[in-house]
Amino acid sequence: MPGILISTEYLTTMTAKVRSLLFTAIFIIVVLFSCKPNPLKVDVSDIDVSLSVTRLEKLMFGVNEEEFAKNIETIKRDHLPFFDIYSSYVLNIGTMESPDFNQGLRMFVNDSVFSRVGDSVLLAFKSIDKLEKELTEGFRHFKYYFPNARIPNVYTCVSGFTKSVFISDYGVGIGLDKYFGSDCVFYSYLGVPVYKRYNMNPGKIVPDVFYSMYLSDFVFSDSINNLLANMVYQGKGLYFTKAMCPETPDTLIMGYSSKQLKWCHENEGKMWTYLVERKLLYDNERLTLQKYIGDSPFTTTFSSESPGRTGNWLGYRIVESFMKNNPDITLNQLLAMNNSQQILAMSKYFPD
Repeated sequence: MPGILISTEYLTTMTAKVRSLLFTAIFIIVVLFSCKPNPLKVDVSDIDVSLSVTRLEKLMFGVNEEEFAKNIETIKRDHLPFFDIYSSYVLNIGTMESPDFNQGLRMFVNDSVFSRVGDSVLLAFKSIDKLEKELTEGFRHFKYYFPNARIPNVYTCVSGFTKSVFISDYGVGIGLDKYFGSDCVFYSYLGVPVYKRYNMNPGKIVPDVFYSMYLSDFVFSDSINNLLANMVYQGKGLYFTKAMCPETPDTLIMGYSSKQLKWCHENEGKMWTYLVERKLLYDNERLTLQKYIGDSPFTTTFSSESPGRTGNWLGYRIVESFMKNNPDITLNQLLAMNNSQQILAMSKYFPD
């Protein structure tokens, strides 16, 4: 029986195809077994949220004197006491009962600079449909974790560059003039540092709202005010924010660029080792806390390529590890825990 001749080229081609199929199969298996579902991606489709968003800037700017007077009456009728908090705490012109209130409000609205700012807000945020949709989705998650909680009223406004988000018992305020974008000329005129401008963009509004709610509702209560306690407290806030906004990129949750976030992941072990070896975790000096928790262009003890607030990011990683290794603990239980040392121990956090 004659032999079957198979060319070397044919064998080489078939071997390459088999190798390619084998590698593909291995890759798929690795992905399937290594990818774990994100515990924060929960089904909120059946949770109904009715969100009220009032645009105070539209009642104050871009209107004539007659409309302005009518709008003030509308505010008095429908938006107290929140407007009193806005006018006294943010604008610093007192409440509506103050004798000089009307004069102070008109001076603010008619100011040569702030009138331009108000007009710019109306132009830049002509529609806030996307913002309302993202806030509604966030509050659906909020109701999922806190079913008995009340959904706050939301107010957008011109803050005079004083407040990004402010929380009160009567609502959540959003200073839209703090979210024009990093290239805004107003920020240059005000001398806002470049690293701060990076987070003054519309994509940060929703994460800032929920992070601010965390800071307001869950006040620091650890018995020891050291670096570790502050790292875990801030980390819990970032984890809470991620739980409310699970589809939001980590760059917006953390307030980091992609490059900065990549640097953190690549140097996580080195940062942790540095803090541990120098016994900084239990340091309670104000300058130490500021260096690793406070906002800054970079962390001076690490690298000029590092971001600021690296202690917060490490705190988030501790909390993330804690929740991964303690799946029976709920978000509510995590937020109620005020022993950072216990959280660290139970987290089994030890980066390479």
